[in-house]
Amino acid sequence: MGKLILIVLGIAFAWWVLTRYRKSLTRKERPPAAAPEDMVRCAHCGVHLPRSESHANNDKFFCSEEHLRLHR
Repeated sequence: MGKLILIVLGIAFAWWVLTRYRKSLTRKERPPAAAPEDMVRCAHCGVHLPRSESHANNDKFFCSEEHLRLHR
């Protein structure tokens, strides 16, 4: 009886190891994270936002066209 339990445990362990290995092979790699972007501060209200989303004028950055217009 003890040998039967040992064989069943060995088979269960082998099955567990094989399924984990198979999952690791099929797991997709994560896409590389986006490069960090510089953050700038709106010269009018002080909100921080990514440089690509800001509106620039004479080395000053604004969060919206309205704040850019109000600053002029």
